[in-house]
Amino acid sequence: MCSRMVCCVLLSVTAGVRAMQAEPPVERPTGPVVSCATAECHTKVMSGRFLHGPTAQKQCASCHVVDDVAKHTFRLVVPKNELCGYCHSLTQRTVVHKPVTDGECVKCHDPHGSDYPRHLLGDPSGSLCIPCHKPKGHGRTQQTGTRPVREGKCNMCHLPHSSWLPKLLPADQQQLCLSCHQNLWARIELLGRSHAPVQDGRCLDCHDAHKNGNPRQLRQRVPQLCFSCHEHDGIRRLVETAAVVHGALATEESCIACHVGHAGMQPGLLAASERDLCLSCHGERLNTEDGRVLPDMALLLKENPRHHGPIREDKCCPCHDPHASSRANLLTEEYPQLFYSPFDTATYALCFECHVERLVLAEDAIGATGFRDKDRNMHAIHVSKDRRGRNCLACHEVHASVHPFYIRDTVPFGPQAWEIEINYTRLPTGGQCSPACHEAKVYDRGDREMAKAPRAGLKPELLDP
Repeated sequence: MCSRMVCCVLLSVTAGVRAMQAEPPVERPTGPVVSCATAECHTKVMSGRFLHGPTAQKQCASCHVVDDVAKHTFRLVVPKNELCGYCHSLTQRTVVHKPVTDGECVKCHDPHGSDYPRHLLGDPSGSLCIPCHKPKGHGRTQQTGTRPVREGKCNMCHLPHSSWLPKLLPADQQQLCLSCHQNLWARIELLGRSHAPVQDGRCLDCHDAHKNGNPRQLRQRVPQLCFSCHEHDGIRRLVETAAVVHGALATEESCIACHVGHAGMQPGLLAASERDLCLSCHGERLNTEDGRVLPDMALLLKENPRHHGPIREDKCCPCHDPHASSRANLLTEEYPQLFYSPFDTATYALCFECHVERLVLAEDAIGATGFRDKDRNMHAIHVSKDRRGRNCLACHEVHASVHPFYIRDTVPFGPQAWEIEINYTRLPTGGQCSPACHEAKVYDRGDREMAKAPRAGLKPELLDP
């Protein structure tokens, strides 16, 4: 007999022996039994680390009753949706989890036992909630989401059975968020000014409680998130339709480059004072999209100690709109851009926000302006002309200067914007200038009101009491 045949015979014999030694199939009992869970039957029922009380005590009849002994069939002692309530009495609040409402406790709990506390079907910090709530986008992720979401701890923010609050929350939005973000609340109380949603405890107006792809769990990216509330004050429409939009809005941070989201010490929830905030960007030379170069304002203000009134008060917004404008340089009101401009009070609306119109229009200049020769109004001679009125920038710097009255060193002239020196000299009761456009000119008020001159022409409400 060949060796291959011998091997085949031995294999057949070995298989037969093993078949003879195998345990016979378990037969279902046909009569009363002491316990349903034995070494032969329902072994899995007793395998969990955390067993349901009746299971642990092998009191199967607490839930099951024999229907047919011969067929080994059973039925529940009460209908399925009433069975758990037969022993467990839950506090029924106004908002009830749907499985509880439907009596579907077995959607979350194994009725016999499991490896998880409260004999849950899955890991309460992982897979338990996801099968039902994943379609809503609340699934667990390690990369994005709030900490409870990243760690799968849904029960940090939601009650499993019922609550008095929507979404099965254990506390109102603000209390719930601040239970983890205590430092934020301390900062809000310290700073004094808070964002309206923060004041009202509406954290979820701005933040997604679960996960999304936006920074800081924001519901939308800025500025669209901000526009969802600030549409009523016209900011959205202004930004979307204005000819000139502040460059800060085009950055990734957009609105929150200037405003804090929760609380701050400055009006308008600014991150710093107007002046400091503006200089955080304008503290260096900037190139505009239309090819202009904006000066380093921090350096300009440092080198020119006489600052325009709004700047002395750390204000930029009296003249510039921080969001957008239909006018050049984000100006809040009309101002002529040409060196020579026909005079009209409407075209100088920006200046007349603070200065009275008599500064330019008064025939009797005494009390209206310090720039006069006796009672001859020198502002009117320069500015108030129907055809070739000179705009304010012909003589004055709008931000700062080393000279009184913010007089410029040079005046731009001609299409090439030549810089012609003004050569201004202050005199005891007047002044003198001698630019290349004319010989030296002197004005003399003939009195000693020089100290009052810088304040002449301001609206009364802008004067100190």
